[in-house]
Amino acid sequence: MELGYVGLEVSDPAAFGGYLADVLGLMPGRPAADQVSTWRMDDKVHRLVVESGEADDVVYAGFLVADRAEFDASVARLHDAGFDATPGSVEEITARRVEQMVYVTAPWGVRIEIARGLRDADEPFLSPLQPGGFLTGDLGMGHVVFWVSGGRAEFEAADAFVVKALGLKLSDWLEIEMGGLPVSANFYHCNGRHHSLACVFVPVPELPKKLDHIMIETVSMDNVGHAYDRALKANCSIARDLGKHPNDRMFSFYSAGPGGVQFELGADAVTVNDDWEVVRYDQISAWGHHPGGATKA
Repeated sequence: MELGYVGLEVSDPAAFGGYLADVLGLMPGRPAADQVSTWRMDDKVHRLVVESGEADDVVYAGFLVADRAEFDASVARLHDAGFDATPGSVEEITARRVEQMVYVTAPWGVRIEIARGLRDADEPFLSPLQPGGFLTGDLGMGHVVFWVSGGRAEFEAADAFVVKALGLKLSDWLEIEMGGLPVSANFYHCNGRHHSLACVFVPVPELPKKLDHIMIETVSMDNVGHAYDRALKANCSIARDLGKHPNDRMFSFYSAGPGGVQFELGADAVTVNDDWEVVRYDQISAWGHHPGGATKA
């Protein structure tokens, strides 16, 4: 299984597309429907699907499985965990460009899709801003991090959904204080990528967004540095400057496109295997990742 694609709703798709192309180095794909753009990171037909709307937030996240047998097993696991999957409509499957898809709603309110057969693109991925491209393949497109609000029971329900219903495994967890509140985060893997999904719990009644960020990994630290310079030059909002995480060892920075949807662009992360040991962390970053505003280069 891998994180295959993410759907976003943004209030200014044209400006957001400029950020994806000119700062992060993604390539535009063929539109999936009227006012629905797609964005490529590799030789797949798309990895991001962007529709017009006011949310400036995630709409869905799609996890890909290898074949029909794994698809059927995934649907059965959802059912056994108490989640009856709904088959995607013909229109949805056509827009996703997959062979088969079902979906459920996660406890934190985001649609999670299980799909197989994401199509290859007709043209190779070539980005002059990302020499060597992005690190995808069996690792998937990257990772997605969701906010979870409410009480501890809501966080436990989120954990049970990810582990029992989706079948991901815990990589490690984080406990820190942020803004005077105790914040917990669980990081989960489904392949060699340290985490394909994470849930960040804040004990408040409600949060304004479902998505914290999407991470995409490029093949070199130089590519990250050049993208950071482009983000500064474009006057992007820099959520966190260059730094390194202690858990996945990712060298990265965080920036936000128009509307506030946040991306982490990183490189040089560790991979996990069956011998990986779960560890508790008490800091987000080993160094750097200081909160920062937009600065002209």
